[in-house]
Amino acid sequence: MKQILIGGITVALIGTMTYGFFQWKTVESQKHDMLCGEAKQTLKGVEIRARALAAGLSVEAYGKAEEDEVATLIGALDAAKSDAEVDSVIEAHAATIEAEDAAIDAEVDTRGDQTFLEQRLVKQRIPVDVKQELQRAAKAVSVRCS
Repeated sequence: MKQILIGGITVALIGTMTYGFFQWKTVESQKHDMLCGEAKQTLKGVEIRARALAAGLSVEAYGKAEEDEVATLIGALDAAKSDAEVDSVIEAHAATIEAEDAAIDAEVDTRGDQTFLEQRLVKQRIPVDVKQELQRAAKAVSVRCS
């Protein structure tokens, strides 16, 4: 009788510990996902701020410009009557975005005169503290999402 009681208590303890372990793993997973999401949102906010500064706009003006671009794209997609027209609108919009990004990146990354590429020294519009904040946010994402 005593052995059955000890066996039952042992099984109950093992079951309780297993249940607690699985609950702990679930909570840790949810916490990790939440922290990773927060880090990604922070990085996205800093990237938007840096892009606005690179474009020479305030964050609000940059957001308004993005909204206007989205409205234009939606209008063009609504006007498209076939799949080919939709594809051409999307490709044209993607090409426009890539050209804008390349122009901003070239302007920000220019560190000196490169006359053979027709680039001149441009004063960087992104302050050092924003660049450091961007690097810290990117590092936080890599640490928290790994």
